[in-house]
Order: sequence, then structure tokens, then C-alpha cells
Amino acid sequence: LTVCNILLTIRLLHSECPSSPLPAPQPHPPPVPLHIQPLAPCPASTPTCNLSSIYSLAVDSRLGRWDSSRLFKMYDSVLVGELFVELSLRYGVSIATQSSVEKLHSLVQVSHHWTGPISAALYAAGDHEYKLLQGYVNFLRRCYKPVRERVSFHLIFPKDKLPVTPIAAERSDHLDCLQPEGALNQLLRRRPSEVVRWRQRNPYPQNHMRNLARKNCHTSYVFLTDIDIIPSAHLAESLDAFLKTAHCTGNCAYVIPTYELDERVRFPRNKTDLIRLA
Repeated sequence: LTVCNILLTIRLLHSECPSSPLPAPQPHPPPVPLHIQPLAPCPASTPTCNLSSIYSLAVDSRLGRWDSSRLFKMYDSVLVGELFVELSLRYGVSIATQSSVEKLHSLVQVSHHWTGPISAALYAAGDHEYKLLQGYVNFLRRCYKPVRERVSFHLIFPKDKLPVTPIAAERSDHLDCLQPEGALNQLLRRRPSEVVRWRQRNPYPQNHMRNLARKNCHTSYVFLTDIDIIPSAHLAESLDAFLKTAHCTGNCAYVIPTYELDERVRFPRNKTDLIRLA
């Protein structure tokens, strides 16, 4: 019996099993291309685009105004867009928005979609963030005409992190105008880790920021948003026309719906495009 088992095992080892070829590996489908909103960078060779001022958001820490609890110091209209006053007279509604330096790249899309005045409150904690903030605002104004023309900037600092006067801006004239988020990330890598830890431990003054932006609008109506809420194209004109014909007796608030989009999809041009994404 043992000999038979050995012979059977040898026979099985040397037998040829019919083999079928493995299917060829299927290539992975190409990734969905990310849609980059067309931007309009300002050529550095243009004289009006030479905006590398080292003190673009210059403030004197001895001035400004305190909030009611004296925890934050605020500065109004530190840097005003070239057409901000004119647009405030032409339009009946402004965008009031607020941001820390980490999300400020969203202002590029906001300013390209919103053709009216924009009041933006910015937050910085101490010298390092203030330096980076100035550098990135210089970059935005150098590269993007809508930012340079439409946006009025205001500043707020926590009382324990008031800047030393003066603080020169971080150099940003080498950054690529076609990559606003990438340019910001390059600057943020220079932020010391202790500043990041301080920011994580201390609350962001969102209500103060919103009020600072809102109170520096000069139109009859204010569209209050966060910096990463991108308005639809031509919303400023449509909303302005609606508000001129709306009949409001007393205090009125109009609600504009917002939708969250996957970052890989194209920004919807109209309601039909939006419904397709649902």
C-alpha cells in the first residue's frame, strides 16, 4: 500500500494540468481631472501690478479699537480696493466675509465671481502670522485684478498677539499666480510650530470677524458669508436687481441657499448644472 501511494504521488507531480491563460490586467480608468477655475493673473511686467509693498497691511498696534471685552484689537479699512468706494455706490449689496490666513486662497474665486464690493476681515496672531498675511495679500493683489479692485481688508489681533510695529511682509513676488492655494501653502510652511499650537489652543473669534466685515460695508444690504462660500457667477447683478424691486416693510432678511460641491466637479454655471450634480 505504501509503494502504491508513493507511485501515485509521483504520477500526480509529473502530470500536466491544463492551464488557461490569465486575463490581461485591465488598466485603471484615468482619474477625473480636477477643474481649475479660470483665473486672470496680473502680469508682473504691468506697472500697476508692481504691488510688492513691504508694508501692505501696515497698522500701528498703539492705535485701532478694542472690542467690548478688550480681548481683540481691530483695524478698519487697512487696505482698500481701487474700485471699492465706486462699487459701493453702484451696487446695493456687498459681500462681508472673514478668514484666517489658512483659507485666504478662496478669496480668488470669490472675487472673480462677485463683481460688487467685498469687505474682508482677516485674523492674525502675532508677528509671524502678520508677516505671512501681508505677503499673501501682496500676492493676491499682484496676481488678481478683482482682488486689487474690489476688496477692502480689515484686521483683527488677539490682545496677547499684537504685532510689533512695523512688520515687513513675507516676500511673495516669486510665487506662481496660477496656483493661489499652492502659493499659500508655500508661505504657511514658514509658520513656526509654536504659532500653530497657539492657534489650536485658542478659539477663532468668528463673531467678531463677521461683525468687523459687516460694519465696514457701505451698501444698503450685506451678504454675510464665510470665505470658502463661493457665490454663483453674476449673483451680484441678480441680487442687486432683486433687492431694488423687493417690497420689504420693516426688517427683512433674505436667505440664499448654499450647496457643498465635490472638489473634483466643475463649478455649476446655472441651476440646470446644479441639478445634474444632485
